[in-house]
Amino acid sequence: MLGRTRILVGLAALVPLGASRAAAEQAPLPGSGTASSARIPSRLNLRIGGASSDHIGRPIICVDVRIVSELALESCGSGAELLHHEEGRQLAHVRATWALLHGALPGGGGRLRAGLGLAELQIGDDRPGLQLGALDDDRTAVAGPEAVAQAQYLAPLGRGIEAVASVTTGVAYFAHARELGEPQHPVQPFVSVEVGLGW
Repeated sequence: MLGRTRILVGLAALVPLGASRAAAEQAPLPGSGTASSARIPSRLNLRIGGASSDHIGRPIICVDVRIVSELALESCGSGAELLHHEEGRQLAHVRATWALLHGALPGGGGRLRAGLGLAELQIGDDRPGLQLGALDDDRTAVAGPEAVAQAQYLAPLGRGIEAVASVTTGVAYFAHARELGEPQHPVQPFVSVEVGLGW
C-alpha cells in the first residue's frame, strides 16, 4: 500500500509541472490572440492509479486509445497474471468511451466522457478472457456490464506529450456474483483515480 501511495504522489507531481510549462508555452504572441487548449488531440495515454474496488494493494493500470473523433477504447486492471499473481478481490475493465464535453482549463484542457463496457470481478486466480454467463468450477471470476462517467485534465508538456489526470466513477452489474466462492453483491459501484502521460 505504501508503495502504491509513493507511485501516485510521484505521478501526480507531473500534472502541476505540465500546467506551469504549458502556461509558458501557450502564452500568446503579440497580436496572435489567445491560444486554445480546450482540446488535446492525443491518440494514446497510459495511466496508473488506484481504485476503490481493488483490495490486493496493487496499482491499477489504464491504457486509453482514441479510435476516431470522440470515441476511445480503454482497458484498466491490476495486470493480474501478467505483472503479478496475487489473489484477492479486484475489478478489470474494458470499455468504450465518448467525450461529451471539452473545456479550456488553466494550463491545459478538460473533458467529460461517458462509457459503456464489461467488467470482470475476480476473487482468485485470474484466467484469460472474461467469464460470461454461468461460473466455472473454480467460482473465482464473473463478468458483467458497466457504465461510467469520467473527468480528465490534460496539460501539454511539449513535443506532443501531455500529462493526464483522470477520475472515473461507475457501476457494474454481475448477475452471478452471489455464486462466487466468496459471495459478492451483484451491484458493484467503484471510483478510480489515475495519472499518467499521453501522446
